[in-house]
Amino acid sequence: MAAHDTTTSPHAVLDWRPLDRFGWDEIADAFRLCYEGYLIPIRMTAPQMAARFAAEDLDMQASGIALVDGKVAAIGMIARRGRLSRLAAFGVSTGFRGKGVASQVLDRLVHESTARSDARMELEVFEHNHPAVKLYERFGFARVDRLVGFEKAAPNAPRNAAAPELSSPDILVRLMCEEGVEDLPWQLQPATLARSAAPWQVICDGEALALVDLTRDAAIEIRMIYVSPASRRKGGARTLVSMLEGLAGERPIRAPQLIPSRYQPFAEALGFTPLERCQFRMAR
Repeated sequence: MAAHDTTTSPHAVLDWRPLDRFGWDEIADAFRLCYEGYLIPIRMTAPQMAARFAAEDLDMQASGIALVDGKVAAIGMIARRGRLSRLAAFGVSTGFRGKGVASQVLDRLVHESTARSDARMELEVFEHNHPAVKLYERFGFARVDRLVGFEKAAPNAPRNAAAPELSSPDILVRLMCEEGVEDLPWQLQPATLARSAAPWQVICDGEALALVDLTRDAAIEIRMIYVSPASRRKGGARTLVSMLEGLAGERPIRAPQLIPSRYQPFAEALGFTPLERCQFRMAR
């Protein structure tokens, strides 16, 4: 999550406008401006943004774009579920960085969260983005988890791609809810997964399941591997990963930095290597 701040520059006069006043093309343009030069490049089209943030329960009234003299200065996107909220995106455009804009916008969003009586507000930020981490800590956010990404290189020898059993995310969500899986990042919670749209799909091997996007050229992206409790430690996850390797061909298999660090031993046992940069999950 991008954020830039200073405590010495005079505050700009912000014109805050809720997102429901904009179309998705305008929102995507503002997002691009505010994430330009970000530590980890983020590129999304308007349809991709609309689909992603719908799955995450974006609140268009609580979210907004800050303008200064008619120019986009910052964007803040809030997702909400009951009394829980998440800062789903937060960035400042290049011409307004280092001018106190991040503090102004974050102060507004935090105060609105308090006014709603949110029980918790959370966010994710890359741990090497030190100015952003310090800004969030100043506003009362504390680290509650470390989120790791993983990659499994393409196999040296080609593998036959077995015909996979495909399913919608519904089966994955049902099994997670039956087990009572809790304390996951917002993007991995059942409520988010239940609204995952194509090209995301579930590949099954018995009671081992993976939520994957097979359509990307650079890598197969995997969001989650789940094995039902009764089937764990029986090799189901390994078989499933082998199936994914067959489908990947010459592509690696990659999981973004959303996996809680407590699952790192499981991922490494399946042959995945941690990505270099991790995120902090923070909450107040």
